[in-house]
Amino acid sequence: MIRPLNKLFFIAMLTALTFYITACDNDDDENPQPATTTVNIKFDHYIGDDQLTFNDIMYTNAYGNEYSVETLKYFISDIKITSATGSETMIDVAHYVDGTDETTTLFETGISIPAGEYSSISFIYGLSKEKNLPGLFPNAPESNMEWPPAMGTGYHYMKLEGKIDSSGVINNFQAHTGPTMNNTNFIEVMVPNSAFTAEGDTTTINIKMDINKWWVNPNTLDLNTVTGIMGNQEMQLKLKANGTDVFSFGGI
Repeated sequence: MIRPLNKLFFIAMLTALTFYITACDNDDDENPQPATTTVNIKFDHYIGDDQLTFNDIMYTNAYGNEYSVETLKYFISDIKITSATGSETMIDVAHYVDGTDETTTLFETGISIPAGEYSSISFIYGLSKEKNLPGLFPNAPESNMEWPPAMGTGYHYMKLEGKIDSSGVINNFQAHTGPTMNNTNFIEVMVPNSAFTAEGDTTTINIKMDINKWWVNPNTLDLNTVTGIMGNQEMQLKLKANGTDVFSFGGI
């Protein structure tokens, strides 16, 4: 039998414990832990408004070249996601993209960010001087992007290749960009109008590349001159200037 005083003490302790648990529950409701979402990035490739089709001479650039795209391989690195409050998340890796390989066009970063509002996305097209080091990628396919040592060190930023129909004569073009003669030609890209809301288990950010923009603004390029350019710093600078608006935000 519980004596009266002990019984009162027991009831008081039980009431206090119930109040403490309830208070803790209320604190959790008022200060919930922020939800997180895992970031994926999807790279899509276009000619104007049309999704890129490989290996058909069906496109026309600003110069008037009729051309195809046979190869599209490049690096994206140092991806930065900025929240509406100004905090930054850096995805500090170099990601290889092959436009013909869907396993590379979807980048599963493995990085989680708090759910909420984000103001912008930026990245480096290519590789920064600090990252573009010999031996960085020992295995294929990335190792196949190695830049010729006689022209610099490290790796190509991009291999964009195709064919041109010049009045019935088929020629090739090779837009190979990289650190020509140790000049760093990478591009710091701030993706315009890239605000988004991160929510759910996974947030997939879509980034679009418009191939036709490599050939125009501010430099209108004849693709017949875009060949054998790996040691041509003047052409590398033209492509670098044109590449500032090649990428756009495709939503989530």
